[in-house]
Amino acid sequence: MNFTKMTLKKKIFVLFGILLLFGIIYGIYEWNKPMRDVSDEKAISISANALYNDYVMDEAASNTKYLNKALEVNGKVTDVKKNDAGATFVILQSADPMFGVNCTFKDEPTGIAVGQTITIKGFCTAYLDDVIINQAILINQ
Repeated sequence: MNFTKMTLKKKIFVLFGILLLFGIIYGIYEWNKPMRDVSDEKAISISANALYNDYVMDEAASNTKYLNKALEVNGKVTDVKKNDAGATFVILQSADPMFGVNCTFKDEPTGIAVGQTITIKGFCTAYLDDVIINQAILINQ
């Protein structure tokens, strides 16, 4: 009886070890996987106002349509700032005076001013009152 329990414990220990090893290998694979480059992606073109309104009207449908996809968004700049990591981001205007489309740039853009109409290309990553676009590149000023 004792021998059977010991064998069962060993089997469970070996199984746990194998699962842990696969988990570590998968984690290393994901960590080292190259990031997607937005400049190589085919983008969905949309205005900042239309994108924001889509999310306000139906967030679940908009997530299906836009989340983790490359978007080419054009709109009027209402704010230009730097985040805590030092990356520049802009807010593109929507019909809502408080919120819009928050675009964080991959590389430092030059010459962007409040009131200017720009087109950016980036990945839609979330909707948190603002629609969040990351790894953005400036397409046109």
